[in-house]
Amino acid sequence: MNFIHLLSTEAVQHIIIHCLNASVWAEGPTQQPSPRSVSFKAWTGEDIQAGDLLEPQIPRDDCCIRDGRWHQTHFIFQSQDPTLLPIIDVHNLPTTEPGARFHLEVGPVCFL
Repeated sequence: MNFIHLLSTEAVQHIIIHCLNASVWAEGPTQQPSPRSVSFKAWTGEDIQAGDLLEPQIPRDDCCIRDGRWHQTHFIFQSQDPTLLPIIDVHNLPTTEPGARFHLEVGPVCFL
């Protein structure tokens, strides 16, 4: 992994959280990230969370919809520091809400 990091100038990774009645980022469709939003651990051990300089792009956040159907929140991690990727852990997933379920879809890292 160190060799790939040395040869790269940028890295991109997509993570999609599929959710059923569980908010993972914002509490509503037009709101900012909630204090209970998920956070991520970078390859370097650094935490990535809402409000940080490394905050991921969120092109889609439908997990705030609680209608008994599956939805998703799409995270895009793009960094000029390729040593941050891949994401190695996800923290603060919504496990305490009754009837809430989720699963992760972790995409590959593209090193450029």
